[in-house]
Amino acid sequence: MDKSQVILVMLRQPKRSRPKEKRTDPLWEFGSFGCTKCHRGNVMNPKKLAELNGMRLGFAQNGHLGIKLVHVTPPVETRRHGTFGEANWSPPDMPLTYASAPLLIDNDGKSDIPELWEEISDARRRSAVARFSSKFRSRRRPLDAALGQKILRLYERFRQTPGCVSESYVDAMPYEPPLVDQHRWETYRGLLGNAPPFEPRERARPRGDR
Repeated sequence: MDKSQVILVMLRQPKRSRPKEKRTDPLWEFGSFGCTKCHRGNVMNPKKLAELNGMRLGFAQNGHLGIKLVHVTPPVETRRHGTFGEANWSPPDMPLTYASAPLLIDNDGKSDIPELWEEISDARRRSAVARFSSKFRSRRRPLDAALGQKILRLYERFRQTPGCVSESYVDAMPYEPPLVDQHRWETYRGLLGNAPPFEPRERARPRGDR
């Protein structure tokens, strides 16, 4: 398996109209994605989970500064929990902050990876951000190898910048959700029901909890 294969996953913005909105997934601290079932109809389709094994997930977060690449996982392994699937990786790491993460695209067409324009040029949407969202919202296919390698190099370069790593999961969003989850481990276990939680080699806790 080519460890440079990257699948871009679109993350939605928190909905301010929902008072109990926590925007739980991904559970960065525990190397887990998919347990809220939000992506069950596309990248986390439980019938096609095996296709993700060995892939790396690049999480793209939309917001007022455009779509940012907030995290790229190590190669994942998947587990099926009845009607939904989970992607796991180890070791886990907190993501980059939304403010400091590399830019995939903004509405002016700016990007830290100009080659992404070739991926979205045929989308029938007015803005560059809308084109990107249209192409990647439900896509499960990895980027081609050369583009995947550029994504990985860019991410690693930005990650070396002092102060760029999130202290809380909300730092990877463009703004806080209406309700900030202060008990992420309990939330994770609750989402899994009777299934055992994934145990990465080391749990990545926000800096303030260390």
